Amino acid sequence: MSSKKAPPPSLKPADRKLWEQVTETVHPLKGRPDGKPLPARRRVERLDEGHSLPSEWHSVPAPAPDSWIDRRTRRQISVGAKNIDRSIDLHGMTQDQAYTKLVALVHAAIKRGDKLLLVVTGKGGKRFSQLNPDTPAAYRRREDFEQMGGVLKRVVPAWLEGSDLKPFIQSYGPAAQEHGGEGALYIMLRKRLPGSRKTEGKP
Repeated sequence: MSSKKAPPPSLKPADRKLWEQVTETVHPLKGRPDGKPLPARRRVERLDEGHSLPSEWHSVPAPAPDSWIDRRTRRQISVGAKNIDRSIDLHGMTQDQAYTKLVALVHAAIKRGDKLLLVVTGKGGKRFSQLNPDTPAAYRRREDFEQMGGVLKRVVPAWLEGSDLKPFIQSYGPAAQEHGGEGALYIMLRKRLPGSRKTEGKP
């Protein structure tokens, strides 16, 4: 098998002409020392999605995630300054289905090196009987009853703080209106294994 590298692709005539026009206006600066070489960037190892996560994620005690995301970060996400890596809509799922999907999403996101997830739970309706128990059932609307989304809205935060997901979650909180508001959550994932950060105040 040949070890020769493939030659770089040649420029199209129009691109070459444009490049030549640009280079005619560029002149080297004289009398300035060469800049320091940039330090090599540390590569973040990403796991193949078919491989298991390192056991350290579960064997090292993990702190509880923060149950809020600061206003500045939420604003950056809502205007697109901070990208959402993956999203999932849990509407219409049972609790078992939603839990399985959420755990799979978080594990796969950690393997990919993702940092931010959007999880849509739904806001859920209010029980009509609590508002006006005298109204006949025939006049009640679908949105007046508690829907599965209301259940998921309550249980998903508890799942994020449970043993299966807590090691991976840095923080979570309600999404901006652009992404579902109270019916959705932003989830910030940890950048490294729990406990791998140096203790504050120590070398």
